[in-house]
Amino acid sequence: MKYGVISPSESFTKLVHQVNSSIDPDLIIKEGALQRGLFLAKQMKEEHDVQLFIARGATAELLQQKMEVPVVKVTITSFDLLVSFLEAREHSSTIVFIDHVKNTGRYNLPFFEQILSINISLELYQDEADILDHLKKIAFQNKSVTIVATAQCVAKSSSQLGLTCIIVDSSEDAISEALKRAEEVYSMFEREKLRQAHLETIISYAFDGVIATDPSGKITVFNDLAAKALRSEPKEVIGKYLAKLQNPFMKKLYGDGTEMTQMVVTLGNQKYVSNRIPIDKGNESMVITFQEINKVTEMNTHVRSELYHRRFYAKYTFDDIIHKSDLIKITIRMAKHYSITESNILLHGESGTGKELFAQSIHNESSRRNGPFIAINCAALPENLLESELFGYDEGAFTGAKKGGKPGLFEMAHEGTLFLDEIGELPVALQSRLLRVLQEKEVMRVGGERIIPIDVRIIAASNRNLRESIESNLFRSDLYYRLNILQITLPPLRDRKEDILPLAHFFLSKYKMDNIRLHDTISKMLLAYDWPGNIRELENTMERIIAIDHVSTPEELKLVLSDQMGTGTGHSLLDTTYTRTNHEHDENKLNLTIGTLEDMERQIIEELHSRYNGNKNMICEILGISRTTVWKKMKPFRDLQL
Repeated sequence: MKYGVISPSESFTKLVHQVNSSIDPDLIIKEGALQRGLFLAKQMKEEHDVQLFIARGATAELLQQKMEVPVVKVTITSFDLLVSFLEAREHSSTIVFIDHVKNTGRYNLPFFEQILSINISLELYQDEADILDHLKKIAFQNKSVTIVATAQCVAKSSSQLGLTCIIVDSSEDAISEALKRAEEVYSMFEREKLRQAHLETIISYAFDGVIATDPSGKITVFNDLAAKALRSEPKEVIGKYLAKLQNPFMKKLYGDGTEMTQMVVTLGNQKYVSNRIPIDKGNESMVITFQEINKVTEMNTHVRSELYHRRFYAKYTFDDIIHKSDLIKITIRMAKHYSITESNILLHGESGTGKELFAQSIHNESSRRNGPFIAINCAALPENLLESELFGYDEGAFTGAKKGGKPGLFEMAHEGTLFLDEIGELPVALQSRLLRVLQEKEVMRVGGERIIPIDVRIIAASNRNLRESIESNLFRSDLYYRLNILQITLPPLRDRKEDILPLAHFFLSKYKMDNIRLHDTISKMLLAYDWPGNIRELENTMERIIAIDHVSTPEELKLVLSDQMGTGTGHSLLDTTYTRTNHEHDENKLNLTIGTLEDMERQIIEELHSRYNGNKNMICEILGISRTTVWKKMKPFRDLQL
């Protein structure tokens, strides 16, 4: 890092060289004062990239005002002034002290008058014009006085007017102290510059246009978004007074300068939402932010999608629908055609036919695939909870309401799909509110006053006959026609028996049991059953077969699934032979002969071994012990193998 020194005199330059000989070899020194010193400083910054200046008195003050780099001021001490007054007394006891206005009150001039027996009058200046006026006045009134000045330029002008002038020199200690302070100041400046760079980067990449002013009302921050919206370059406006700019757009943003939040401002063809926040009521410091309203909407949509789509998404597609029957092929073809529309869809089918699987597939086939998919069972929640889940609530809407409120599923599903399962169970009181949301495409939270626009596609499902519900006044006809724009009826499993075995093998594979082979007789029994619970019942059946881990004959299937398959709307898996056998004994009882504990344990295991054809899993499950324990207890009995 290079330091620059603006020296007021040759003697000052020599002292700097003496002090700096062991500190900083890159120190650059130029001689000049006030405007000349400012010119030299700008030249040094441009040619040598000087990042910090050291100067004295009024020159330092001028550099601080005009330069955007740190300036360290070499201070004039009372000792320096005492030396100069002593030298001036040799010429005259009447002394005029010419000093910069910023030093007013800094020196104890009466003290110097007392100890040196001199008379000192003080003249203050702000610039070189003031200095010349003072000198002309002194030359006119009394040339016998001696002038003591802190600015080097006074010497030349005094000589031209025939006046005696003593320039206050800085001591070696003052220069040394300034050079040391320069290192500290530069270190602080670099840290602040880095912090400012971070801040400017954050502001530049903010979503809002940002304008900020300092206490005097000058613009200090004008980020890229503000520049683009207001069609002004930052360099054109930074440093200027915001309230005085003639740009009509900036005038609108500034307004009357009072605090304002979420105000709508029209700038050209765009509408913006703006905030104007005064930092300190005692000055003109403020921050103004603004953003295009359509950008706010887009961001809101993106945030909703990012936040909720991670939890609410559709994982199934039409490729996941296991089928072989032409009936399902036709149904899938129809559903794909419906997917590309924006119309609401009503899925009708018995429980377990895969209505949600179709709903998710339709969503993933649609243009809303990147939006959230949210499903809710309308029969699973009481009416008061269902209302708040669907429409959300504001803070304080009811006892126990979350602080800040909670968005409803309609808000969460914005630009996505909302699947309303078992829509026929929706309470009548909520049906009218749902109808209004579908018609107006806007929702109001429970206990709220704000209208929230939504863009949601509805897929509803029911296993009830909604037309019969309408006749019974359990379902609104207008809501039915709003939902039933497109309808898909999912056939029950008994009407598409070609799909039973492919589904059965799929469930075996799903639970990592591909090695299990279904006996031909068992396959025939599965095909003969009516499956009132449809695909869900079939999946449960296959999961039980996997859990038992020892089903290879029809008799075993009958035995382990008798409680599930004993009833049905069509053919039963249990034939009359098994039913008679089942009644010959009570499975929850055993006939034992009292004997030793070891003999009774043998009887129990032998009976269960015979009853369940050596199925070790069943024996362990019924006795509630591990296979290792059973094996240990049977080890003495070699005639039995588990």
